[in-house]
Amino acid sequence: MNLQELVEPIVEFVRTHEEWAVPMAFLVAFAESFCFLSILWPGTAILVGITALLAASGADQSILVPAIVAAGLGGTLGYAVSYWIGLYFKDSIPNIWPFKNKPELIRHGENFFEKWGGWGVFLGHFFGPVRAIIPVVAGMFRMRQLPFQIANAASAFIWAIGVIAPSFFAVTFREEIVAFVREHHIIAVGLLFATAYMNSIPMPLMAIPTLLMFLATATLFLFAGGDPLLAFLASFAGALAGDLLAYRSGKLHPGEDIHNVWPNSWSPESADQAIAFVNRHGAMGLIRSKFHTTLRSFAPLAAGAVNLPAGSFAAASVASCALWSALLLAPVPLFRLVFPA
Repeated sequence: MNLQELVEPIVEFVRTHEEWAVPMAFLVAFAESFCFLSILWPGTAILVGITALLAASGADQSILVPAIVAAGLGGTLGYAVSYWIGLYFKDSIPNIWPFKNKPELIRHGENFFEKWGGWGVFLGHFFGPVRAIIPVVAGMFRMRQLPFQIANAASAFIWAIGVIAPSFFAVTFREEIVAFVREHHIIAVGLLFATAYMNSIPMPLMAIPTLLMFLATATLFLFAGGDPLLAFLASFAGALAGDLLAYRSGKLHPGEDIHNVWPNSWSPESADQAIAFVNRHGAMGLIRSKFHTTLRSFAPLAAGAVNLPAGSFAAASVASCALWSALLLAPVPLFRLVFPA
C-alpha cells in the first residue's frame, strides 16, 4: 500500500464526517509518534490533508485550537508509550519488529541520543529518521521521566502547531499568498535557491523538511505565474552550490574523518554507506544518489573524501542537479493547468 492509498480514505472520511476532525487529529498524531507505527504511518501528510480540507470547506478558525490540542496530546501520548516500552522491555526490543529487521535503527537512535540527550527527544518529533526510535532509546537508557515528558510534550505541541496552522492558513488565504508571491518573485527565487542548497548538504535530519519547503515554494512561485526557467535556474544553482561545498569538505576530511564534518555525526553509517556507494559507482553514482533521501546529501561529501577527480565530480554534479531540479519542478505547471490560481 502506497502513501496515497493510506491518506485518501482518512481524508475522505473527514470530508463526510467533519465532526470527527478533532478525534482523528488525536489518533493520527498518536500513530505518527508511536514507535511501531511511526515508520510506516504518514501522519504528517494525513494531518495536512485533513487541515487543508477543513479550510477549503470554509471551517471557522475556531477549530484550529481543538485540532492542535488533540494532535499535541496524541503526539505526546505516542512518545510516552514508546518510552515506557523501552523502559520496561529494554532487553527484548532488538528482537521485536521493526528493530529485528532493521537493527541499524537502534544504533542510529543510540548515537543520536548520546550526542543530544534531552534535546534529542525534543528534535525527534520533527524528523522522520529518528522519530520512531528516539523515545524507545530514551527508555532503554533510563532517561529520567520528568525531563523526557517535558521535552516530549513541548515538541509534540510545537509539531502540531507547525503542521496544522500553516496548512489551514495557506488554504484559507491562498489568494492573498499567491498575490504576494506574484509581486515579490525575488523572495521566492531566493527561497528556492536556499532550500535546494540546504537539501544538498549532509544534514540528514533536514532532508525531508527542506525538500517539503522547496516543493511548497516552487508550487507557490509557479502557481503565481513565476517563470519556470527562473525557478529551474535557482533550484539548479542551489543544489550545485550544496554539492560543491560538500565535495570540498570531503576533500578536507578524507577517509573516516568525514564522520566529524557535520553536526549530524550521530549517523556515521550514512557516511560509510555513501563512501561504499561512490567507490562502487564512481561519478555516475551521483546521478542515482540524487533521488535517495540519505545518499543525496552524503554522496558529494563521500566523493571528496575518496578523492574522486574534481572534473568527473563537477560534470556528474551538474547533470544530477539539473535532472533533480527539472523532475521536481516539472509536475507543477501540469497541476497549474488543472487547478489554476
